[in-house]
Amino acid sequence: MDFGRGDGIWRRVEPGRGVIVKIVAANVAVFLLQLVLMRTSFTDLLALHPRLVLTRGYIWQIISYMFLHGGVFHLAINMFIIWMFGRTLEDIWGSRRFLRFYFACGLGGAALSFVFALNTAVIGASAAAYGILLAYGVLFPNQQLLLWFFLPIRARTLVIALILIELFEGFSVNDGTAHFAHLGGMAAALIFLRREYQLRRFWAYIRGLAPGLPSWIRTGRGGSRGGDSGKVDSILDKIADKGYENLTEAERRILERYSEDRPDR
Repeated sequence: MDFGRGDGIWRRVEPGRGVIVKIVAANVAVFLLQLVLMRTSFTDLLALHPRLVLTRGYIWQIISYMFLHGGVFHLAINMFIIWMFGRTLEDIWGSRRFLRFYFACGLGGAALSFVFALNTAVIGASAAAYGILLAYGVLFPNQQLLLWFFLPIRARTLVIALILIELFEGFSVNDGTAHFAHLGGMAAALIFLRREYQLRRFWAYIRGLAPGLPSWIRTGRGGSRGGDSGKVDSILDKIADKGYENLTEAERRILERYSEDRPDR
């Protein structure tokens, strides 16, 4: 197992492994099917039509729309975002948690489409991609990114700018882009991250009330993880408050060791 370092962030590098690879492969495969079956109703049947979901029960569309794309550029930009920023999140969270997060963002995009795009067909993994960007901005707020490969911008600034742009264009521009799906993905990401943080605080409160409880209850994680679980709680709280980039090297090593022991890796 190799480790790479870029811009002050340690990242476990596992080429060809992880759920990110499977997500990208699935999106590419479905897009190729769209091209082969472009003269059929394949895309129309799998795209999200909120009104059809409500009136005809096309419930599968709230998931299937996430794997459709309107062109090569649409596919490429979404896969680039998912690959570039999702790998870091998967490395920190583990594959199962990242997959739950990914689909939560996609469902968030679908949910907001029911409110603001009831009669519009929605396709693409953009809701999940925008959710990933928001999570990255929360965990790495001061990380320098190169917008359009030459303009330096902090991750937090980029996320705030994207939210403002999507709000403005969603309410004022009719350009065929699912702006509210993007916002729904970001909202779902925020709820997901907030829920995780609240759960950590809940377990910390339980441990404080009853220090004599069995270890699997005290940790809230099904085990003591070699005595690191208490430290991991404080590290996760620090990430939520200040960002991953502010961890010390010792804290990162504890988190890496904890991740290696997780069954969902």
